[in-house]
Parts: sequence; structure tokens; C-alpha cells
Amino acid sequence: MARGTPYEAAVQVLGHLRDNGHEAWIVGGAVRDHLLGQDVRAAAELDVTTDAVPERVFALFRRTLDVGKAFGVVRVGLLGQWTEVATFRSDGDYADGRHPTSVSFGSVQEDVLRRDFTINGVLWNPLNGEILDLVGGVQDIHARRVRAIGDARERLREDGLRLLRAVRFGCTGEFHLEEQTLSAVREESQRITAVSPERIRDELHKIATRLSSRRGDALCLLRDSGLLVHVLPQVSAENCTESAMVLDRLAPREFVLFLATVLRSQRWLPSADIRAQCEQLAQHLRLSRAEAQQLAALLRSRRRYRALLQCSRARQVLAATREDAELHEALLFAEGDAGAELVQLADLRAQCNGVRPVPLVDGVLLQRLGMPAGPCIGHWLRRVRWAQLEGRLDSKDSAIAWLQRRGALSSP
Repeated sequence: MARGTPYEAAVQVLGHLRDNGHEAWIVGGAVRDHLLGQDVRAAAELDVTTDAVPERVFALFRRTLDVGKAFGVVRVGLLGQWTEVATFRSDGDYADGRHPTSVSFGSVQEDVLRRDFTINGVLWNPLNGEILDLVGGVQDIHARRVRAIGDARERLREDGLRLLRAVRFGCTGEFHLEEQTLSAVREESQRITAVSPERIRDELHKIATRLSSRRGDALCLLRDSGLLVHVLPQVSAENCTESAMVLDRLAPREFVLFLATVLRSQRWLPSADIRAQCEQLAQHLRLSRAEAQQLAALLRSRRRYRALLQCSRARQVLAATREDAELHEALLFAEGDAGAELVQLADLRAQCNGVRPVPLVDGVLLQRLGMPAGPCIGHWLRRVRWAQLEGRLDSKDSAIAWLQRRGALSSP
């Protein structure tokens, strides 16, 4: 069978459940997007909720994965896609601030009422267009309002990650946090400390990278809600307003660049302090080693980019041809006051076709020309390389002649 889209697979799963006497709906972000007039046929993920218990789902579909049977969650394989199917349920108490102590399969009403926000509690049947709204979610979607289902504090206490999700949804597109829900986030902000670093990192990643995310507003809301000190303790609240304006102008939506933007300081820190700061944040958010190294490189080199016009031509060429030069320049552009530096970087890159010049000589050549092996070779290679980047040497012959004039090589 030909591979289908996630939308086609989800609709086929839903239809098969309904054909076999079960209630089934699409739930989640796809419903929200559909009600906002977006075409969800290209959506990357659609979830199905149903009254069919996991054993029944296993029986109805040939390809299934048990990813959370105790919570009623099964993945169904159709059309080359995996669709998550969840059984209607009601939850017991959340003793640990994340997991319910008990789960009971129940009605569609019970399932909707256990969810976090009204905009995530609307159900849709794409086969006939029917919408089931038990919590006023349709009205909130059209009003671009993020409102907790039921008592806001109770919803947030059930799972501390909902605090961050409230910020993310409230800073998505034209949405905003409803006042009572925002007040509850402030009152319950301490509960984020019970959430695992990995879950916090993943939610921050969505804030930083999704196209619809208003990243500047999200940073300020993290500060104003009391969440910032817990989720990004290395970030100064005093710099948030200025950093938010930079984020609003920042084109790339890369997580590490987002972190570098909010971490950067108006005063220049020693490299050791920057490295320690990045290591602390990497441990706090469980960043990969590569992400931590890239973050440190962005912050360490920022001073050189900001003072580019005072640097030697060699340092300017190195800055213009770094692997991460695009990220540095995006940050310079977003900061709004580095037009001359950006012009200089563009000119230098055009002069060398965007590629760092190949060294004119190497150690093998120098030894063949009579230079003795040892530390002196590295010394002279570095000096030749610097002169090349400064534009004073442009060929192998000119480099050899330059070394001969300085007595590093014997004259012919």
C-alpha cells in the first residue's frame, strides 16, 4: 500500500474505529489549526481519542505499538504512518505533580475535563466536519485566548509542565493567556521545579524554534510569571526586555542561538566564566555536548564580532569565514547597531568567495626546503598564515620568498 500522510492515516484510523461501533475524534493542535482556517492535511501529527480500550484497538488493527497501555495510549500503523490513539479516561490524584495515581477509562466528557486548556479540549470528526466542544474551546480559539479547563490552579498542580505550556501557547501567534490562568501560573510557578530537565528543555525548544512563537513575549512572560529563575537560572531578569527586542528581530529559529541571545551580557566576561556558565546551563537543561560547545563558542566570540572594526584584517577574515558565522551575523543584525560590521563581513566574504583561504605552505614543504623539524615549523607556519590572511602574501612563491628574507629558509 502506498505511503499516506499523517492526516490520511489518522482519518483512516478514526474511520475504522467508527465503522466498528466506537466513538472516535481528532484532538489537539490539528483541531485548533483547523478551526483557525489552516489546512491540516499537511500536518505532521494528528492524534485520535476514542472510547475503544487498548485491547480493542489491538484487535482492530494489525500493526500496533503499546506505548502506554496503562494510560490507554496505543500507536496504530497505517499507510506507513504511526497514529497515536488514546482511550477516553479520567485521572486520579497527581501525587508527584506529573503522573496520576490511578487511571480509569471513561466517557468523552471525563476525558475532555482532565485536559489542560480549553483550546486543546475541542474534538473534531473530519469525516463529516462535526465539532464537539464541551469546555468553550471554540470560542476561546476564535478569541485567541488560552484558558485552563476548570480550576486553573488545580490543572497546573496536576502537571508542573503545564506552567511552561501555558507560556508557550500564550505566546503563539495571536494567542494570549487569560487573566485567571496567568494569575494561576504566577501563583504556582514554584511547581516547575518538580519537572524533569528534559521536559523543560523540550518545551523551551518549542518556544525557541517554532515559527509561530513570539519569542520575545515568551521571555518576558517567563520573567513576569516567576518561571525564568527556575527554567533559565543563568539568565539575568534585568536584561530580559532588551533581549526580548533582539529575539523579535532574530531570523534563525535555532535553540542554541536563542540561548546565546538571552545569556549574552552587556559586560565582557572572561572565557573561563563563559565556559562555566554554559556548562551549568548545559547540565541544567541536559543539553548535548555539541550544543554546549556551540553555545560557548557563540558567547566567547561575540566580543570579537562586536569589536570587528578594531580588529586586524586577519581576524576579520577569520570571523567572516567561521562555520557559525551566519549565526553571529544574525545576532549582530538583530541587535540593530552593527551595520558597519555586517557590511565589512559581507565584503570580506565576497573577496574570498565565502571560503577561508587555503594555507600557502605546509610543514612537509618547509622541511623539503631545508627547515629543520621541530617547533620552529609551527611558528613559521602560523606567521605565514597570518600574513596571508592580512593580504600581504597571496601565493606559495611569495610565502617562500618571505621566509627567505627572514632567514627561516636558505636563499637559493
